[in-house]
Amino acid sequence: MPEAETFWTLLHDPAHWQFEIFLMIIFDLFVGALLWPRVRKWLHIHAKEDAKIAELEKRITQLEKR
Repeated sequence: MPEAETFWTLLHDPAHWQFEIFLMIIFDLFVGALLWPRVRKWLHIHAKEDAKIAELEKRITQLEKR
């Protein structure tokens, strides 16, 4: 009967860590490369909207001072 895998055995198994690092690289680089353009576009649009809101608030305060 083979030895049961426990947290302790996986923690000390170099092959397990190599596989974990491989999965991290695949997930972070591949999926990140697919998602980053959309995230960057969303951040850019969000920043433009924030600038428009700030400008509108500035105009409102100027009109209120009149």
